[in-house]
Amino acid sequence: MPSPYKFEKQINIFLWGFMEKTIIDKAGCIIHDTRVMTLAVSDNDVPWSSPVYFVFHDNRFYFFSNENSRHIQTAENRKIISASIFKDSDQMDLIFGFQMSGKLEKISKKALYLTIVKKYVAKFSFLKQIFGPGIIENKDFFLEKFKSHLYCFHPDIVFLSDNSKTTDKRLKIDLSKIA
Repeated sequence: MPSPYKFEKQINIFLWGFMEKTIIDKAGCIIHDTRVMTLAVSDNDVPWSSPVYFVFHDNRFYFFSNENSRHIQTAENRKIISASIFKDSDQMDLIFGFQMSGKLEKISKKALYLTIVKKYVAKFSFLKQIFGPGIIENKDFFLEKFKSHLYCFHPDIVFLSDNSKTTDKRLKIDLSKIA
C-alpha cells in the first residue's frame, strides 16, 4: 500500500510545478506586454532614471534613445547600470516584475537593427499608423525623425520580484528560462 506521505509529496510537487509555470507565464507576459523599462544610472553620486519603450529579443532589451541623453551619456562610461520592469498595480501584493543590472551597448549591426525595428513597430503599432511603412523601410528613420539610436540593455543579474509570495519575494532568475 503506497504511503499517504508519498502521495501528498507528489501533489505538492505537482502544485509547485503549476505555481512555477504560472510565475513563468506571468514573467513572460511582463517581458512581452509591458511597454516601459526604467533605466537607472548614477554619476558623481547623482542618480538618474529614464523610462524607455523597449522590445525583448534574445534575452536582451532593446530601445531607442538620443545619444546625448543623460542616461546614455552616463552609461557610456559605466560598466554597470540598472533597469526595472514592473506591472503597474494599485495593490502592494500585486507588485510583480524585474530588477536588473547589466551593460548598455549601441547597436550598429544592420541585420539585428532591422530585426529589432520590425519587433519595435509591431509592439508599438501607433508608430506605423502615424509614420507609415517608411518607418521599417528607411534604416535611418529613428535617427532622422527622433535623433535616436538603437541601444541594448544586456542584463547580467536579474531578480524577479513577486509581492504575492509570503516568502522568497525576490529570486534571482535566468531570463532564458522565461522568454
